[in-house]
Amino acid sequence: MMMDRAMGDGVGKRTPPITPTAQGKRTPPTTPTAADRERVARTSKLLWHAKENDLEQLKKLLRDHPDLATACDYDGRTALHVAACYGRTDAARLLLEAGAIVNAQDRWGTSPLGDAEQTGNSQMIRLLKDYGGELLGTRGSKREGSGPSVGPLLIQKSYWEIDPSEIDLNTSILIGKGSFGEIRKVTWRGTPVAVKTILPSLVKDRLVVQDFIHEVDLLVKLRHPNIVQFLGAVTKRPPLMLVTEFLSGGDLNQFLQSKGALQLSQAISSALDIARGMAYLHNGPNVIIHRDLKPRNVLLDEANQMKVGDFGLSKLITKHHHQDIYKLTGETGSYRYMAPEVFRHESYDKNVDIFSFAMILYEMLEGYPPFPYSEPYEAARLVADDERRPTFSVKNCPQEMIELIEQCWATKAASRPSFVDIIKRLEQMEATLPPEPRHWRFLHHS
Repeated sequence: MMMDRAMGDGVGKRTPPITPTAQGKRTPPTTPTAADRERVARTSKLLWHAKENDLEQLKKLLRDHPDLATACDYDGRTALHVAACYGRTDAARLLLEAGAIVNAQDRWGTSPLGDAEQTGNSQMIRLLKDYGGELLGTRGSKREGSGPSVGPLLIQKSYWEIDPSEIDLNTSILIGKGSFGEIRKVTWRGTPVAVKTILPSLVKDRLVVQDFIHEVDLLVKLRHPNIVQFLGAVTKRPPLMLVTEFLSGGDLNQFLQSKGALQLSQAISSALDIARGMAYLHNGPNVIIHRDLKPRNVLLDEANQMKVGDFGLSKLITKHHHQDIYKLTGETGSYRYMAPEVFRHESYDKNVDIFSFAMILYEMLEGYPPFPYSEPYEAARLVADDERRPTFSVKNCPQEMIELIEQCWATKAASRPSFVDIIKRLEQMEATLPPEPRHWRFLHHS
Protein backbone atom coordinates (compact mmCIF):
# COMPACT_ATOMS: atom_id res chain seq x y z
CA MET A 1 0.00 0.00 0.00
CA MET A 2 1.43 3.34 -0.98
CA MET A 3 1.57 6.16 1.51
CA ASP A 4 2.27 8.79 -1.20
CA ARG A 5 0.88 8.36 -4.70
CA ALA A 6 2.04 10.08 -7.87
CA MET A 7 0.96 13.62 -7.06
CA GLY A 8 2.04 13.43 -3.44
CA ASP A 9 5.82 13.13 -3.50
CA GLY A 10 5.91 16.06 -1.12
CA VAL A 11 9.13 17.68 -2.31
CA GLY A 12 7.90 20.30 -4.75
CA LYS A 13 8.47 23.15 -2.26
CA ARG A 14 12.05 22.28 -1.30
CA THR A 15 14.54 24.51 -3.11
CA PRO A 16 18.32 24.45 -3.41
CA PRO A 17 20.36 26.24 -0.74
CA ILE A 18 21.90 29.60 -1.63
CA THR A 19 24.95 28.99 0.53
CA PRO A 20 26.33 26.00 2.42
CA THR A 21 24.94 27.46 5.66
CA ALA A 22 21.37 27.34 4.32
CA GLN A 23 21.13 23.58 4.27
CA GLY A 24 18.69 23.10 7.09
CA LYS A 25 19.05 23.46 10.83
CA ARG A 26 17.58 20.29 12.23
CA THR A 27 19.84 17.78 13.91
CA PRO A 28 19.91 14.32 12.30
CA PRO A 29 17.96 11.66 14.22
CA THR A 30 21.15 9.84 15.22
CA THR A 31 24.85 10.51 15.04
CA PRO A 32 26.68 7.21 14.59
CA THR A 33 30.44 7.23 14.92
CA ALA A 34 32.72 6.80 11.95
CA ALA A 35 33.57 3.35 13.31
CA ASP A 36 29.86 2.42 13.34
CA ARG A 37 29.43 3.46 9.73
CA GLU A 38 32.56 1.63 8.63
CA ARG A 39 31.49 -1.55 10.44
CA VAL A 40 28.04 -1.51 8.83
CA ALA A 41 29.53 -0.80 5.40
CA ARG A 42 32.03 -3.64 5.71
CA THR A 43 29.34 -6.08 6.82
CA SER A 44 27.11 -5.10 3.91
CA LYS A 45 30.00 -5.59 1.50
CA LEU A 46 30.77 -9.02 2.94
CA LEU A 47 27.15 -10.18 2.60
CA TRP A 48 26.96 -8.83 -0.95
CA HIS A 49 30.18 -10.51 -2.07
CA ALA A 50 29.07 -13.77 -0.44
CA LYS A 51 25.88 -13.64 -2.53
CA GLU A 52 27.93 -12.91 -5.67
CA ASN A 53 30.45 -15.69 -4.82
CA ASP A 54 33.21 -13.11 -5.31
CA LEU A 55 36.11 -14.94 -3.67
CA GLU A 56 38.71 -12.27 -4.41
CA GLN A 57 36.74 -9.54 -2.63
CA LEU A 58 35.83 -11.88 0.23
CA LYS A 59 39.49 -12.78 0.77
CA LYS A 60 40.48 -9.11 0.80
CA LEU A 61 37.79 -8.16 3.31
CA LEU A 62 38.57 -11.10 5.59
CA ARG A 63 42.31 -10.50 5.36
CA ASP A 64 41.92 -6.84 6.34
CA HIS A 65 39.18 -7.47 8.92
CA PRO A 66 39.26 -11.10 10.24
CA ASP A 67 36.40 -10.44 12.66
CA LEU A 68 34.03 -10.02 9.69
CA ALA A 69 33.80 -13.82 9.44
CA THR A 70 31.32 -13.72 12.35
CA ALA A 71 29.68 -10.35 11.57
CA CYS A 72 25.93 -10.23 11.03
CA ASP A 73 23.29 -7.79 9.87
CA TYR A 74 20.29 -6.39 11.75
CA ASP A 75 18.50 -9.75 11.46
CA GLY A 76 21.44 -11.77 12.74
CA ARG A 77 22.19 -13.14 9.28
CA THR A 78 25.85 -13.81 8.58
CA ALA A 79 27.63 -14.04 5.25
CA LEU A 80 27.49 -17.82 5.70
CA HIS A 81 23.68 -17.62 5.85
CA VAL A 82 23.68 -15.68 2.59
CA ALA A 83 26.08 -18.07 0.88
CA ALA A 84 24.01 -21.05 2.04
CA CYS A 85 20.76 -19.47 0.87
CA TYR A 86 22.12 -18.78 -2.63
CA GLY A 87 24.13 -21.98 -2.99
CA ARG A 88 27.52 -20.22 -3.11
CA THR A 89 29.57 -23.24 -2.04
CA ASP A 90 33.00 -21.72 -2.73
CA ALA A 91 32.15 -18.62 -0.71
CA ALA A 92 30.78 -20.75 2.12
CA ARG A 93 33.95 -22.86 2.23
CA LEU A 94 36.10 -19.73 2.34
CA LEU A 95 34.00 -18.26 5.16
CA LEU A 96 34.15 -21.48 7.17
CA GLU A 97 37.92 -21.65 6.78
CA ALA A 98 38.09 -18.05 7.99
CA GLY A 99 36.22 -18.90 11.19
CA ALA A 100 32.55 -18.36 10.35
CA ILE A 101 30.21 -19.86 12.96
CA VAL A 102 28.62 -22.83 11.24
CA ASN A 103 25.57 -22.91 13.54
CA ALA A 104 24.98 -19.17 13.87
CA GLN A 105 21.24 -18.47 14.17
CA ASP A 106 19.47 -15.47 12.67
CA ARG A 107 16.49 -13.60 14.11
CA TRP A 108 14.21 -16.51 13.17
CA GLY A 109 16.51 -19.08 14.76
CA THR A 110 17.58 -20.45 11.37
CA SER A 111 21.10 -21.82 10.88
CA PRO A 112 23.00 -21.77 7.55
CA LEU A 113 22.19 -25.47 7.17
CA GLY A 114 18.52 -24.60 7.64
CA ASP A 115 18.78 -22.16 4.71
CA ALA A 116 20.61 -24.75 2.61
CA GLU A 117 17.99 -27.43 3.35
CA GLN A 118 15.18 -25.05 2.46
CA THR A 119 16.68 -24.47 -0.99
CA GLY A 120 17.62 -28.14 -1.46
CA ASN A 121 21.28 -27.54 -2.38
CA SER A 122 22.89 -30.93 -1.72
CA GLN A 123 26.48 -29.76 -2.21
CA MET A 124 26.03 -26.94 0.30
CA ILE A 125 24.29 -29.28 2.74
CA ARG A 126 27.23 -31.72 2.63
CA LEU A 127 29.77 -28.93 3.14
CA LEU A 128 27.97 -27.51 6.17
CA LYS A 129 27.48 -30.94 7.72
CA ASP A 130 31.19 -31.67 7.24
CA TYR A 131 31.89 -28.63 9.42
CA GLY A 132 29.38 -29.73 12.07
CA GLY A 133 26.36 -27.87 10.77
CA GLU A 134 23.04 -28.55 12.52
CA LEU A 135 19.55 -28.07 11.16
CA LEU A 136 18.12 -25.27 13.27
CA GLY A 137 15.20 -23.04 12.52
CA THR A 138 11.86 -21.65 13.60
CA ARG A 139 10.05 -23.82 11.02
CA GLY A 140 11.16 -26.99 12.72
CA SER A 141 13.32 -28.03 15.65
CA LYS A 142 16.79 -29.50 15.36
CA ARG A 143 16.73 -32.69 13.32
CA GLU A 144 19.24 -35.43 14.11
CA GLY A 145 20.22 -38.64 12.41
CA SER A 146 19.62 -39.49 8.78
CA GLY A 147 15.94 -38.62 8.58
CA PRO A 148 14.37 -36.92 5.56
CA SER A 149 15.64 -33.47 4.68
CA VAL A 150 13.46 -30.40 4.80
CA GLY A 151 11.80 -29.48 1.50
CA PRO A 152 11.80 -26.07 -0.15
CA LEU A 153 10.79 -23.18 2.07
CA LEU A 154 7.03 -22.62 2.08
CA ILE A 155 6.04 -19.74 4.35
CA GLN A 156 2.80 -20.65 6.05
CA LYS A 157 0.34 -17.94 6.82
CA SER A 158 0.22 -19.03 10.47
CA TYR A 159 3.94 -18.25 10.73
CA TRP A 160 3.56 -14.52 10.19
CA GLU A 161 -0.12 -13.86 10.98
CA ILE A 162 -0.32 -11.69 14.11
CA ASP A 163 -3.17 -11.62 16.58
CA PRO A 164 -4.41 -7.99 16.43
CA SER A 165 -4.88 -7.98 20.21
CA GLU A 166 -1.06 -7.92 20.49
CA ILE A 167 -0.90 -4.47 18.88
CA ASP A 168 -2.31 -1.50 20.79
CA LEU A 169 -2.68 1.33 18.30
CA ASN A 170 -4.07 3.59 21.05
CA THR A 171 -0.60 3.90 22.58
CA SER A 172 1.18 4.19 19.22
CA ILE A 173 3.04 7.19 17.82
CA LEU A 174 2.15 8.47 14.35
CA ILE A 175 5.33 8.63 12.24
CA GLY A 176 3.89 8.87 8.72
CA LYS A 177 0.62 9.55 6.92
CA GLY A 178 -0.51 9.58 3.31
CA SER A 179 -3.66 9.53 1.23
CA PHE A 180 -4.29 5.83 1.87
CA GLY A 181 -2.90 4.97 5.26
CA GLU A 182 -0.76 5.66 8.30
CA ILE A 183 2.49 4.33 9.73
CA ARG A 184 2.79 4.17 13.50
CA LYS A 185 5.54 3.26 15.92
CA VAL A 186 4.28 0.52 18.23
CA THR A 187 5.87 -1.73 20.82
CA TRP A 188 5.14 -5.33 19.84
CA ARG A 189 6.43 -8.23 21.93
CA GLY A 190 8.79 -5.83 23.65
CA THR A 191 10.29 -4.46 20.44
CA PRO A 192 9.65 -1.11 18.71
CA VAL A 193 8.17 -1.82 15.27
CA ALA A 194 6.54 0.12 12.45
CA VAL A 195 2.89 -0.71 11.75
CA LYS A 196 1.19 0.33 8.52
CA THR A 197 -2.60 0.53 8.53
CA ILE A 198 -5.28 1.51 6.01
CA LEU A 199 -7.23 4.66 6.81
CA PRO A 200 -10.63 3.79 8.35
CA SER A 201 -12.43 5.52 5.47
CA LEU A 202 -10.77 3.16 2.99
CA VAL A 203 -10.97 -0.22 4.72
CA LYS A 204 -13.76 -1.25 2.33
CA ASP A 205 -12.03 0.05 -0.79
CA ARG A 206 -11.26 -3.11 -2.77
CA LEU A 207 -8.28 -1.65 -4.66
CA VAL A 208 -6.65 -0.22 -1.54
CA VAL A 209 -7.03 -3.54 0.30
CA GLN A 210 -5.68 -5.31 -2.78
CA ASP A 211 -2.57 -3.09 -2.71
CA PHE A 212 -2.12 -3.88 0.98
CA ILE A 213 -2.32 -7.67 0.52
CA HIS A 214 -0.01 -7.41 -2.50
CA GLU A 215 2.63 -5.67 -0.39
CA VAL A 216 2.37 -8.33 2.33
CA ASP A 217 2.75 -11.11 -0.25
CA LEU A 218 5.89 -9.48 -1.61
CA LEU A 219 7.52 -8.67 1.71
CA VAL A 220 7.11 -12.22 3.02
CA LYS A 221 9.50 -13.36 0.28
CA LEU A 222 12.21 -10.73 0.83
CA ARG A 223 15.22 -10.98 3.11
CA HIS A 224 18.23 -8.71 2.56
CA PRO A 225 20.20 -6.28 4.77
CA ASN A 226 19.23 -3.36 2.52
CA ILE A 227 15.51 -4.19 2.37
CA VAL A 228 13.14 -3.20 5.18
CA GLN A 229 12.45 -6.38 7.12
CA PHE A 230 8.93 -7.78 7.23
CA LEU A 231 7.93 -9.14 10.68
CA GLY A 232 4.28 -10.05 10.33
CA ALA A 233 0.79 -8.87 9.40
CA VAL A 234 -2.84 -8.86 10.41
CA THR A 235 -4.90 -9.98 7.40
CA LYS A 236 -7.78 -12.04 8.79
CA ARG A 237 -9.86 -9.16 10.08
CA PRO A 238 -9.70 -5.35 10.26
CA PRO A 239 -7.86 -3.28 11.03
CA LEU A 240 -5.41 -4.75 8.54
CA MET A 241 -1.82 -4.18 9.69
CA LEU A 242 1.60 -4.64 8.13
CA VAL A 243 4.42 -4.91 10.69
CA THR A 244 8.05 -4.21 9.76
CA GLU A 245 11.23 -3.34 11.62
CA PHE A 246 11.29 0.20 13.01
CA LEU A 247 14.14 2.27 11.60
CA SER A 248 15.01 5.12 13.93
CA GLY A 249 16.83 7.23 11.34
CA GLY A 250 13.68 8.23 9.45
CA ASP A 251 13.67 8.39 5.67
CA LEU A 252 16.20 9.74 3.17
CA ASN A 253 14.01 12.73 2.35
CA GLN A 254 14.08 13.85 6.00
CA PHE A 255 17.78 13.10 6.23
CA LEU A 256 18.61 15.27 3.22
CA GLN A 257 16.43 18.08 4.52
CA SER A 258 18.45 18.10 7.73
CA LYS A 259 21.90 17.45 6.25
CA GLY A 260 21.78 19.05 2.83
CA ALA A 261 24.21 17.77 0.23
CA LEU A 262 26.22 14.76 1.35
CA GLN A 263 29.96 14.47 1.17
CA LEU A 264 31.09 12.26 -1.67
CA SER A 265 32.10 9.41 0.63
CA GLN A 266 28.70 9.34 2.34
CA ALA A 267 26.82 9.70 -0.95
CA ILE A 268 28.70 6.72 -2.39
CA SER A 269 28.14 4.63 0.74
CA SER A 270 24.41 5.46 0.76
CA ALA A 271 24.10 4.81 -2.98
CA LEU A 272 25.75 1.42 -2.51
CA ASP A 273 23.21 0.50 0.17
CA ILE A 274 20.32 1.37 -2.14
CA ALA A 275 21.91 -0.31 -5.16
CA ARG A 276 22.56 -3.53 -3.24
CA GLY A 277 18.96 -3.71 -2.10
CA MET A 278 17.73 -3.04 -5.61
CA ALA A 279 20.14 -5.57 -7.15
CA TYR A 280 18.62 -8.15 -4.81
CA LEU A 281 15.13 -7.28 -6.08
CA HIS A 282 16.15 -7.28 -9.74
CA ASN A 283 18.23 -10.46 -9.73
CA GLY A 284 16.31 -12.91 -7.58
CA PRO A 285 14.46 -16.02 -8.78
CA ASN A 286 11.63 -13.65 -9.64
CA VAL A 287 12.35 -10.07 -10.68
CA ILE A 288 10.73 -7.38 -8.54
CA ILE A 289 10.33 -3.91 -10.03
CA HIS A 290 9.89 -1.39 -7.24
CA ARG A 291 8.25 1.29 -9.45
CA ASP A 292 8.29 3.98 -6.75
CA LEU A 293 11.91 4.37 -5.71
CA LYS A 294 12.31 7.81 -4.11
CA PRO A 295 13.89 9.31 -0.97
CA ARG A 296 10.74 8.86 1.12
CA ASN A 297 10.86 5.12 0.42
CA VAL A 298 14.48 4.74 1.53
CA LEU A 299 14.78 4.37 5.31
CA LEU A 300 17.76 4.70 7.64
CA ASP A 301 18.71 2.61 10.66
CA GLU A 302 20.58 3.83 13.74
CA ALA A 303 23.92 3.69 11.87
CA ASN A 304 22.51 5.51 8.80
CA GLN A 305 22.52 2.34 6.71
CA MET A 306 19.95 2.69 3.92
CA LYS A 307 17.12 0.21 3.39
CA VAL A 308 14.60 0.18 0.55
CA GLY A 309 10.98 -0.01 1.65
CA ASP A 310 7.33 0.51 0.64
CA PHE A 311 6.49 -2.13 -1.95
CA GLY A 312 2.86 -1.19 -2.48
CA LEU A 313 3.39 -0.45 -6.17
CA SER A 314 6.02 -3.11 -6.83
CA LYS A 315 5.56 -5.61 -9.63
CA LEU A 316 6.77 -9.22 -9.37
CA ILE A 317 7.79 -10.77 -12.69
CA THR A 318 8.12 -14.56 -12.81
CA LYS A 319 11.49 -15.99 -13.75
CA HIS A 320 10.17 -17.36 -17.03
CA HIS A 321 9.33 -13.86 -18.23
CA HIS A 322 11.98 -11.78 -16.47
CA GLN A 323 13.49 -10.53 -19.76
CA ASP A 324 10.17 -9.27 -21.08
CA ILE A 325 8.97 -5.69 -21.44
CA TYR A 326 5.66 -4.96 -19.75
CA LYS A 327 2.82 -2.62 -20.44
CA LEU A 328 2.39 -1.79 -16.78
CA THR A 329 0.20 0.88 -15.28
CA GLY A 330 1.01 4.30 -16.73
CA GLU A 331 2.23 7.01 -14.37
CA THR A 332 2.83 4.50 -11.57
CA GLY A 333 4.96 6.07 -8.85
CA SER A 334 6.01 9.60 -7.92
CA TYR A 335 6.40 12.13 -10.71
CA ARG A 336 9.65 13.78 -9.67
CA TYR A 337 11.60 10.50 -9.83
CA MET A 338 9.61 8.92 -12.66
CA ALA A 339 11.23 7.43 -15.75
CA PRO A 340 10.12 9.06 -19.02
CA GLU A 341 8.68 5.83 -20.45
CA VAL A 342 6.38 5.55 -17.44
CA PHE A 343 5.14 9.12 -17.79
CA ARG A 344 4.45 8.52 -21.49
CA HIS A 345 2.47 5.34 -20.70
CA GLU A 346 4.87 3.22 -22.73
CA SER A 347 5.94 -0.35 -22.07
CA TYR A 348 8.72 -0.56 -19.52
CA ASP A 349 10.80 -2.94 -17.44
CA LYS A 350 13.04 -2.95 -14.36
CA ASN A 351 15.19 -0.16 -15.84
CA VAL A 352 12.64 2.35 -14.54
CA ASP A 353 14.12 1.78 -11.07
CA ILE A 354 17.59 2.64 -12.36
CA PHE A 355 16.31 5.99 -13.66
CA SER A 356 14.78 6.74 -10.24
CA PHE A 357 18.05 5.74 -8.58
CA ALA A 358 19.90 8.30 -10.73
CA MET A 359 17.57 11.06 -9.55
CA ILE A 360 18.10 10.04 -5.92
CA LEU A 361 21.88 9.96 -6.32
CA TYR A 362 21.75 13.41 -7.93
CA GLU A 363 19.73 14.68 -4.96
CA MET A 364 22.20 13.26 -2.44
CA LEU A 365 25.07 15.05 -4.19
CA GLU A 366 23.28 18.35 -4.79
CA GLY A 367 21.26 18.54 -1.57
CA TYR A 368 17.94 19.31 -3.26
CA PRO A 369 15.51 17.43 -5.57
CA PRO A 370 15.67 17.34 -9.36
CA PHE A 371 14.01 20.44 -10.89
CA PRO A 372 13.30 21.96 -7.45
CA TYR A 373 11.51 25.01 -8.83
CA SER A 374 9.00 22.91 -10.80
CA GLU A 375 5.95 21.11 -9.49
CA PRO A 376 6.27 17.29 -9.56
CA TYR A 377 4.10 16.79 -12.65
CA GLU A 378 5.94 19.52 -14.56
CA ALA A 379 9.28 18.00 -13.57
CA ALA A 380 8.21 14.65 -15.04
CA ARG A 381 6.97 16.36 -18.20
CA LEU A 382 10.31 18.15 -18.67
CA VAL A 383 12.08 14.80 -18.45
CA ALA A 384 9.70 12.87 -20.72
CA ASP A 385 8.59 15.40 -23.33
CA ASP A 386 11.49 17.88 -23.45
CA GLU A 387 14.20 15.31 -22.65
CA ARG A 388 15.56 17.64 -19.99
CA ARG A 389 17.78 16.45 -17.14
CA PRO A 390 18.88 18.21 -13.95
CA THR A 391 22.10 20.22 -14.18
CA PHE A 392 25.07 19.65 -11.89
CA SER A 393 26.22 22.56 -9.74
CA VAL A 394 28.49 20.80 -7.23
CA LYS A 395 32.15 21.56 -7.80
CA ASN A 396 34.77 18.81 -7.95
CA CYS A 397 32.28 16.03 -8.53
CA PRO A 398 34.28 13.17 -10.12
CA GLN A 399 33.67 12.79 -13.82
CA GLU A 400 33.02 9.07 -13.40
CA MET A 401 30.18 9.89 -10.98
CA ILE A 402 28.59 12.34 -13.43
CA GLU A 403 28.92 9.79 -16.23
CA LEU A 404 27.30 7.09 -14.09
CA ILE A 405 24.32 9.29 -13.23
CA GLU A 406 23.89 10.38 -16.85
CA GLN A 407 23.93 6.76 -18.02
CA CYS A 408 21.39 5.80 -15.35
CA TRP A 409 18.94 8.47 -16.44
CA ALA A 410 19.44 7.83 -20.15
CA THR A 411 16.32 8.29 -22.28
CA LYS A 412 16.76 4.84 -23.82
CA ALA A 413 16.05 2.38 -21.02
CA ALA A 414 18.22 -0.35 -22.54
CA SER A 415 21.26 1.96 -22.28
CA ARG A 416 21.00 2.20 -18.50
CA PRO A 417 23.46 0.04 -16.52
CA SER A 418 22.24 -2.74 -14.25
CA PHE A 419 22.43 -2.38 -10.47
CA VAL A 420 25.15 -5.03 -10.38
CA ASP A 421 27.23 -2.88 -12.73
CA ILE A 422 26.39 0.24 -10.73
CA ILE A 423 27.67 -1.44 -7.56
CA LYS A 424 30.98 -2.33 -9.18
CA ARG A 425 31.50 1.22 -10.40
CA LEU A 426 30.57 2.79 -7.07
CA GLU A 427 32.91 0.41 -5.25
CA GLN A 428 35.72 1.45 -7.59
CA MET A 429 35.03 5.10 -6.81
CA GLU A 430 34.91 4.35 -3.09
CA ALA A 431 38.30 2.59 -3.26
CA THR A 432 39.94 5.73 -4.69
CA LEU A 433 38.61 8.17 -2.08
CA PRO A 434 41.18 9.98 0.07
CA PRO A 435 41.13 9.12 3.82
CA GLU A 436 39.57 12.46 4.76
CA PRO A 437 37.56 13.90 1.87
CA ARG A 438 37.11 17.65 1.93
CA HIS A 439 33.77 19.40 2.23
CA TRP A 440 32.47 20.37 -1.16
CA ARG A 441 31.89 23.92 -2.27
CA PHE A 442 28.68 24.94 -3.95
CA LEU A 443 27.89 27.33 -6.73
CA HIS A 444 25.50 30.15 -5.90
CA HIS A 445 22.08 29.94 -7.51
CA SER A 446 20.52 32.95 -9.10
